[in-house]
Amino acid sequence: MSQEKDSQNSQNKEALMNLGAWLGRHQAFGLIANRCSAADAECLKAIRDGGEYKQLGLTWEQFCGKHAGVSRVYADRQIHCLEEFGGNYFRFADVMPISQATYRLIAGAVSDQGLECNGERIPLVRENRGKVAAAIEAMRAKPQTKTGAGAEMGSFRKRLDVLLAEAHGIANHAGRRLELIGVLEEGGESLHRLALALREKTLVLR
Repeated sequence: MSQEKDSQNSQNKEALMNLGAWLGRHQAFGLIANRCSAADAECLKAIRDGGEYKQLGLTWEQFCGKHAGVSRVYADRQIHCLEEFGGNYFRFADVMPISQATYRLIAGAVSDQGLECNGERIPLVRENRGKVAAAIEAMRAKPQTKTGAGAEMGSFRKRLDVLLAEAHGIANHAGRRLELIGVLEEGGESLHRLALALREKTLVLR
């Protein structure tokens, strides 16, 4: 009985050490840059999937707020982007803000070498932000057959990108960041709930 208890304690200790290692990496990436990189998203994913945080008596949402320094919605969003798009999404988002919906439209043109448009490959570095933005506009301007609901969605994506760009602009003002964080997290929660509700409706109709 004593051996079993010692074995369990050893496993618990090892799990918490593993959790601490991943959390330390996440915090280090946060200090390196004020953004979520692919490596940081991988840390969050490893922590969530590993489940060691449960040994602290915390839910995933509680752990995110108390120890990871981010909201659950933010963490889940970054993990989802990593799972769906891979690391290039984060490299692209570091150059310029982009919605997930818009990235899906251009994902096929994004590689480790950069964004390909009209036979030109543009490296994903901040110095090329203007060229990347122009390339996206050119790709959007290509003739499309979508009408009605499809055109409406295209307009919605553009408005969403504009809002994201405005948010990044506000984030440059240190005095407004806390207020911006509150607005973004509140809006993110609402959008996440809407997406879940729509997904459930879609599954029911299938």
